[in-house]
Amino acid sequence: MRTRKLSLKSTFFNLLGYGSATKDGPTPLQLEQLRLAMLALLGDAGAAAHPRVARKLRFADDVLTLWYARSELMAALADQLGEARARQEMERLGDRFAGLLPAGMATAPNRTAG
Repeated sequence: MRTRKLSLKSTFFNLLGYGSATKDGPTPLQLEQLRLAMLALLGDAGAAAHPRVARKLRFADDVLTLWYARSELMAALADQLGEARARQEMERLGDRFAGLLPAGMATAPNRTAG
């Protein structure tokens, strides 16, 4: 969800790395690398089968939007690869969010029932 008005000038400068990145948030390059990693996991076949997920990933404008899109990506990957393999891929993806999220947003270690 966009909360600020975008213009050609602000979008251009944001792509160059000026303006929108805070000290605690990801740079535009980090955000784009994360987006590309998520789209690569989905792949071309997954993007064709799940266009809504691909569109959400392509047009996410911040790290939180990508973070919350993980559940939809997991469902699409489970459809393609099976749940066990999708879970492995999502765990690797979770490591890429390290240091990019606000405090308290990172995933907790897996806990086993016992």
